[in-house]
Amino acid sequence: MAREPFDPLGHIKLSVSDAKTSKEFYNKLLTKLGYNQVAQSKLGGGWKSPQGFGFWIEQAESKEPKYKFSSPGLHHFCFKADSEKQVDEFYVFLVKEKIKIYDPPQTYPRYTDKYYAVFFADPDGVKLELAYY
Repeated sequence: MAREPFDPLGHIKLSVSDAKTSKEFYNKLLTKLGYNQVAQSKLGGGWKSPQGFGFWIEQAESKEPKYKFSSPGLHHFCFKADSEKQVDEFYVFLVKEKIKIYDPPQTYPRYTDKYYAVFFADPDGVKLELAYY
């Protein structure tokens, strides 16, 4: 049996304010990025990248505190693209799905000379990114 490529990061799990809304959002988003859903329940779900990275969500137990960009905790989460073209095509998908865009695709030479990314929001306003570098 062939072994999946090794993913040294493992997984991330986000608490969400509305599991139903977030499951629909992340299922569309992660399916578009090539992830497969590996778990689903009334309170959350899990997806796995082709390399084995897990992305999980679960209904928050409390409504407070809410996500606030640049406060202690998660700053943003970056999904990695395999080309600038994928970033551009993903941006079209985001616009079509009426997903809030923080910053449209552009280069970020302050990160690396090849850094190209789009920044957008999940249903709770959590800043997400798709980047090629």
